[in-house]
Amino acid sequence: MALLHPVERPKPETAAAPRHRLLLVALMCLVLGGLGGAFAATATRTDPVQTRFIPPREAAFDFTLRDHEGRPARLADARGRVVALTFIYASCRDLCPAEGNDVASAMDLVGSSDVVAYIVSVDPVGDTPERARAWIERRGLEGRGRYLLGSHEQLRPVWVHYGIAPMNATRAESEAAAARADAFRAANPPGRSRGGFQYEPPPQPAEPPPGADDPYPDTSDLAYRGRARHIAGWDFEHSAYVLLIDKRGEQRIGIPFESLEPEALAQDLRALVAETP
Repeated sequence: MALLHPVERPKPETAAAPRHRLLLVALMCLVLGGLGGAFAATATRTDPVQTRFIPPREAAFDFTLRDHEGRPARLADARGRVVALTFIYASCRDLCPAEGNDVASAMDLVGSSDVVAYIVSVDPVGDTPERARAWIERRGLEGRGRYLLGSHEQLRPVWVHYGIAPMNATRAESEAAAARADAFRAANPPGRSRGGFQYEPPPQPAEPPPGADDPYPDTSDLAYRGRARHIAGWDFEHSAYVLLIDKRGEQRIGIPFESLEPEALAQDLRALVAETP
C-alpha cells in the first residue's frame, strides 16, 4: 500500500552525493529553512504546511541508547513493527508537547500494537529518567513508546546522522529550565488528557538568524539555524520532525513538525502497518 500524502523529494547536490547526505540535506533544508518562514505567518497550527519528504529507501541508522526504564534500546528491537522516530526534550512546554501529543493521538487512532514511538532526547542534561517516564505517562504511551536517553557523546552520532540540531543551552540553563518545568507541572497537574492543547509559535524577529535560509546548512555544527519556535528562546531551539520506519527497518517518510497532524499521520501509519514485512 502506498503512502497517501504528497511529498517533496529532495534533490542531491551531485549525482555522486552519498545517500545518507541526501537525508541530512533534506531534513535541514525543510526543518531549518523554508518551512519556518511559511509557518511564522500563522498564529496557530490549525492549517499546517503540507510538506513531507521521502528519504533514501534504506535501513535506518541504528544505535544503542538507554530508554526511560534503563533498558538498552535499538531500532533493531522494533523490527516487525512500524516506528515513529522523533526528537524532543521533556521540560519543553510548547513545541515538544504538541509534537508528542500528535504522535500519541495518531497512535490512538491507528490502535495497533504494530506501532511504537521512539523519542530521542535533545537535552542530555535535563532529560533524566524520571522526567522521561513522566513525559511518556502524560502521553499515555506506556508500553508503546520508548524515550531514549544518553550523554552528549552518546547522542551526538544519532543527531548528526538524522540531521538534528539539539538545543544549545548551557548545563546551568538546562538545569534551571527543567526545574522550572517541574515546578510548573507540580502546580498544574495535567492528568492524562491531551485534549485542548494548542501550540502557538512565538513572535518572530524582523530578520531571521544568519543561515536560516541557506539551501544547504552545515549539518555537522549542531547549531539550530531556523526561525524561533520555542517561547523559551534561541538557546532552546532544536530541529524537530517525525521519521516513519517500516517493519523491515527501512526509513520511509519524513514529516516536519510544521506539517504534523494526527489524522494524516495515522493514515501514513496504517499504510505501513498493512505492509508485509
